[in-house]
Amino acid sequence: MNLFAQYRDTPNLPNADFEFHLRRLRPVVDALASQDAMLKEWYIQGGSAEEALRYRVYGENRQPLPTAIDEMTKEYKGKSRDDPKSIGIWNGAAQKDGASFSISIDGGDGFSQQFDFNVKERSNESSRLGGYQAVAQIVTKVVEVYAPSYAIFGPRKYFANSVFDNRPGVSWMLYLPHALTAAQVPEARALIPVMCDGKQQGTIIVSVTDEVFDVNNREHVNSANDIEIRLADQDLLPRFVDL
Repeated sequence: MNLFAQYRDTPNLPNADFEFHLRRLRPVVDALASQDAMLKEWYIQGGSAEEALRYRVYGENRQPLPTAIDEMTKEYKGKSRDDPKSIGIWNGAAQKDGASFSISIDGGDGFSQQFDFNVKERSNESSRLGGYQAVAQIVTKVVEVYAPSYAIFGPRKYFANSVFDNRPGVSWMLYLPHALTAAQVPEARALIPVMCDGKQQGTIIVSVTDEVFDVNNREHVNSANDIEIRLADQDLLPRFVDL
């Protein structure tokens, strides 16, 4: 499964501040670990598994370790602090227990950032992150931390099955920063409000609720496609070029 979000950072963030970005990610890590203990420990990605396992990202106090920050800083030594960068970490597990983050940072005021989380599943019938309500809580946490223009959760292979090449797909669930109603999206199986300071800042649109979204299930794909068409018809599904 893949959780992908696109967002813009505020222009006053200092460049090359890996400690800040790792601290910001920590609430998302905690939300993931509450669903799967294999998502508790994280390591800097390296050229080999042995090399990558040398550097833990977080210490026992849940804060970024200086050794991890130093290694990330060394990777971009000699480059401008303004240049786009990427934070790549993984959970130290292989095959069906594996998971990874890739988060872009820096690059200037007009640079759109990407949050990309991948977790391998052990079964097509269940998710390591739970049912749709549990997954929606994790998506909500990403929204709280990053305030994205959209966030998608579902199988990465779904992107080849979405209706539009130039807009986000719905997949299992899609977050949009709009307060949506069932009248606007009658094809949705669930609409989960995302709140901020007592006000609704957006909605998680769920395409399947009775089981885990399966890209090989034509009914699941059709459900997501129908929602995409409905949203696009109302100009609620953004174009990538506008983000």
